Amino acid sequence: MTDLIKLTKLSIEHLPSILDIERESFSDAWSENMFLELFDSPLLHGFVAENKSGEILGFIMFYVLLPEIQILNVAVKHSARNQQIGSLLLKSALEYNDCGDIVLFTLEVRESNLPAINLYKKFGFKIDGMRKNYYTKPQENAILMSLER
Repeated sequence: MTDLIKLTKLSIEHLPSILDIERESFSDAWSENMFLELFDSPLLHGFVAENKSGEILGFIMFYVLLPEIQILNVAVKHSARNQQIGSLLLKSALEYNDCGDIVLFTLEVRESNLPAINLYKKFGFKIDGMRKNYYTKPQENAILMSLER
């Protein structure tokens, strides 16, 4: 299936689709203003996954803070899940090399989001700690994960 998916560099033009996926995926979705602030940052990079007809099926956003990449957000449309799109997006961030040698990847994830935690572990991420009550709607801990290379 992923051979029918094209990755495109993230841009502000993708925002309407990203917002739809964000709202569908997260109970405490980021607001449009939060995304606009991210797009204003020169640190922001990312990709969207599109099908052959140009529909955006998922996205990944990350900050490049040399020598680290901080993964901010990964989401896939419900209708496109279990098709390796999340893996493809994560792999794109792990292979990102437009701006120097990256030696550390970090992220945080809801404690109950076992599919995401398992995906990150599949790529070699390790659990480093926890942020108590980090998330809202519902209140929940964040698991801190990292990957060194």
